[in-house]
Amino acid sequence: MKLLVIGGGAAGMSAASKAKREKPEMEVTVLESGNFVSYAQCGIPYYLSGIVEKHENLVHYPIKEFVENRHIGVMTTKSVEKVNFREKKIYLKEGQEISYDILVIATGASPRKNRFYGMKNVFFIRSLDGAIEIRKHLHGNNIAIVGDGILGMEMAAELAIHGKNVSMYSKHSSLFPMVDSRITGEMVDYFRKQVNVNLNSMVEDIQENDGTLRLKDSNGSVHVHDHVIFATGITPNTRFLEGSGLKLDETGLIVVDDEMKTSIENVYAAGDCATSFNRITGVHEWHPLAQVANKMGRVAGSNIAGKIMHYKGALGTTLVKLFDYEIGFTGLTAEKAVKNGFNPVEILVQGFSRAKYYPGGTLIRLLMVYDHDTGRILGAQICSKDGGAWRLNTLETAIYSGMDMETLFYNDLGYTPPFSQVWDPIITGASLSMRD
Repeated sequence: MKLLVIGGGAAGMSAASKAKREKPEMEVTVLESGNFVSYAQCGIPYYLSGIVEKHENLVHYPIKEFVENRHIGVMTTKSVEKVNFREKKIYLKEGQEISYDILVIATGASPRKNRFYGMKNVFFIRSLDGAIEIRKHLHGNNIAIVGDGILGMEMAAELAIHGKNVSMYSKHSSLFPMVDSRITGEMVDYFRKQVNVNLNSMVEDIQENDGTLRLKDSNGSVHVHDHVIFATGITPNTRFLEGSGLKLDETGLIVVDDEMKTSIENVYAAGDCATSFNRITGVHEWHPLAQVANKMGRVAGSNIAGKIMHYKGALGTTLVKLFDYEIGFTGLTAEKAVKNGFNPVEILVQGFSRAKYYPGGTLIRLLMVYDHDTGRILGAQICSKDGGAWRLNTLETAIYSGMDMETLFYNDLGYTPPFSQVWDPIITGASLSMRD
């Protein structure tokens, strides 16, 4: 039995490893378009800023670990041009063809490109290979980041921390709109003191001029930078599947069920190129996140080996560090909750991360969303310089398990002055909901 995996990222290597572990006799081969497999894509901003000195530090496992210890074949720098599902063959751009019995497509996603792609000192980033190339040329001090999503904000903060003069261009009227401004106000104020932020601003043109880049924005202003990095979104790597007969959704994602099966027998898909679904609503969504990709890959690999697993959905839980601030969100916003038939109530909590008398504590701003009719917790967002991340993950666990606010109130969270108050902001929020 031959298992062929296209893509050596989180989902692909997870699927390959799980299938091989469960069925050692299976012949497993992974094709990867880049030079690396199983690396920390989320660490790329820290590599570009220099906090991670060597790109090797981002590689979870060297290729020889898979080849020599796990007995998984790995072929790097191999790009798939097309798939013939009827004949069970894939065709590489290099002209080679490879047959399979079972196929996993885990090709991930790529940065959304525009007409400036290919210009000298203009960069689009998603892979470790790309990050290595960018760092080789990132010698200038004046850097423009286009896009204020997670990646853009992370890169801007990390580069500013490490001495670069960073400018950000956002098409939005407020910075970082994916998190509620009622809890991010302090962070945004600090961010704008460290980074030159241009709101309501899109890139109209970029011209090279004596080794620098002249960027003209949609407001008519011209800015001079040494480098421009676009972080304006990603798109699934599925173009090679168009017209193949495999079912894709309107955005190009491969449609899968909860076993990671696609519309074609013996073909599975997982990770950033495949549909996920929302744990609360059951609606298909896109969750291009490392922790989700790993689980989807594991589910695929287990089912291929005959050990049935069912994917349980995700909440899109996201954490980001911006300067000293820990920011996170999970589940539904009130607006999204209304669209999905809930009757949401928002609770805004401001508390302290530690006992007030214990040094090092900071304010925690927490937004909780629950359903008025059932008490079910639907979503949460948090911003703090201390203890924000673990509280967000605590709330994610509560939401994922279907907990209501009263049950959350009675949860026996651990307490000691260096880590929380007796009435932790989470418990305070739950308590406030019980006044309703």
